Amino acid sequence: MTTNAVISADFPAGLALAQTLGLTTNTNTEQPGRAVHVIARADQATLRLGLQPPHQGVIEGAAPWHQGGQRFLLHLERGGLGLALTTASAYAEDAALPFAQALSHYLRDAGFVCPSTDLQLVVHEALANALIHGNLAVNATTSGSVEDMLRFCELVEDALADPARAGRMVWLSAAIIGSHLQIAVEDQGAGFQPRAGRNADIRPHGLDLIAGSVHALRRENDGRTLLLDVTLEQRQLPRQAFAQVSILIVDDNPFNCRMLEALIQTLGVGHIRVANDGIQGLEAITEHCPDLVLLDVMMPRMDGLEMCRRLRTDHALSDLPVLFITALEDAKSRTACFAAGGNDVISKPIDTDEVLARVRVHLQNALLMAKLNAYRNRVRDEMEAARATQASLVPTDEHLNAIRRRTGLSIQGVVESSSELGGDFWTLFEAGPRHLGVLAADFSGHGLPAAFNVFRLHVLLSRLPRRPPPPALMMAQLNRELKTLLKLGEFAAVFIGLIDLNEGTLTYAGAATPPPVLIDTLGRASFLDIAGPPLGAFTDPDYDEWCVPFPPGTSLLVYSDALVESESGGKLVCDDATLLRWATETAPDACMVGTILNRFRAHIPGEPPDDLTLLHIRRPFDDQENAAAN
Repeated sequence: MTTNAVISADFPAGLALAQTLGLTTNTNTEQPGRAVHVIARADQATLRLGLQPPHQGVIEGAAPWHQGGQRFLLHLERGGLGLALTTASAYAEDAALPFAQALSHYLRDAGFVCPSTDLQLVVHEALANALIHGNLAVNATTSGSVEDMLRFCELVEDALADPARAGRMVWLSAAIIGSHLQIAVEDQGAGFQPRAGRNADIRPHGLDLIAGSVHALRRENDGRTLLLDVTLEQRQLPRQAFAQVSILIVDDNPFNCRMLEALIQTLGVGHIRVANDGIQGLEAITEHCPDLVLLDVMMPRMDGLEMCRRLRTDHALSDLPVLFITALEDAKSRTACFAAGGNDVISKPIDTDEVLARVRVHLQNALLMAKLNAYRNRVRDEMEAARATQASLVPTDEHLNAIRRRTGLSIQGVVESSSELGGDFWTLFEAGPRHLGVLAADFSGHGLPAAFNVFRLHVLLSRLPRRPPPPALMMAQLNRELKTLLKLGEFAAVFIGLIDLNEGTLTYAGAATPPPVLIDTLGRASFLDIAGPPLGAFTDPDYDEWCVPFPPGTSLLVYSDALVESESGGKLVCDDATLLRWATETAPDACMVGTILNRFRAHIPGEPPDDLTLLHIRRPFDDQENAAAN
């Protein structure tokens, strides 16, 4: 098999390197087919991209090739995977992890598993042995003590600081050979010859961890090449796994249909249907919804290409596996099958083992996709239920209307989450006749963790006495509770206010919350003084308390930091000056929350980048008369 190479645009020297290695160069990076990527410098992103199907791996062209790489090239020729990296890159980017993950996919696609071997452990130990004891020449053992381990790490870091050693190449590759997976690690170290004495196991240090989990372990090239053979087993699902599966065969040749039907039955497929052309095939798909389609190309009335193009226009059928079976062998015809929407192409005359292997793989993938979709739908439904539950924690319109009738206060609030669930929350609590308490919280993070913390806070608030303590004391009590409940790094920004309608005051305390806006009786807006550490972050901090006039005609705007920290086009959507202007431009009888939210959405449509809370409490000029009348 010819090994193709795709040369990175920023690495023109890669062309000469590929030619020296005997690779066929390919300049089409969009559709390279199976190829190895030749790049100047490797990182995690390029490693993962270069190991994703149909790619075969990555060659980092930063160092010359000598004393190694032969097994690497051989494995690529056999259709395997490979990484050719400098020691510095392989060590820094933890190359063993993406390579082991790619190996698992490589084996799965080939229909194999290695149940008795931990591939990630095998690859990690083999690569570490080549890097540390080979290229970096760190020939030290450790007793396992902390001091020895620290000294060992220092030796490795010192070796990596040496450009000569850090620049040595290491080749990590693997390919299926017979009934085994052969893994090779080649280095450019000084080589290794076993010798008698106390340190006889220096070079193969760590390999005893994996020797028992591989079929064979041997060395070549004076110890610079380590070969590991891993026993493989055919990956099969029990026959009953396909008992409910439905396959549609579309072919105008009755003999081909009978042969394919008999072949597919050996997999235990429960439902097999046949259509003789593309029109019948589309009708059968509409009526029976198969799990996989085996499709001939050349048929009367409607050929397979047109049939596939039409079914792909239906969004519901976009994931339906379609395997073309064709006698057309030229590359253009096979490409046309994929362009029409096919998932795979099987050549005629068919090889029974190939057909079974490909059908099995696509059915397994389809079953996994069905499970994934079912899981995704279940999670979506559960998240929607959780979101509805979280929304029920804030005061309802009925509750707000009752408060307005009792106190005259007009209250509007909204919480918009940046994901299905969020960490923002606001509520009101009774604090005596003609008194009203208000709390707004913004927990760090998003999603489920933040939402769980909202529920925790709601439970804590439900335990408050009928006459809650003053805001600063209440803040301290909540902090003590949350400090024991929240994980390290979790905290909450909180505002607590107490409105006394008899005295006409607002008493409040804050915990790392942005300063609320007070709009006075003349319509002038200003920020309130506020300060305090976040809840749940520190043990027994002090919280200050402020008191400001809150006569009729005054209103209060409380908000979370998403309002004043969100950006659009590299600029703040709502800085401090803009917020004050928006507050003063809203008519007294208008909905300030709706006005500000609409202006915010004009710059950031859809979900906000962070959870957003807006809460406006207005005390009308005639609130005393309204409250007395009710």
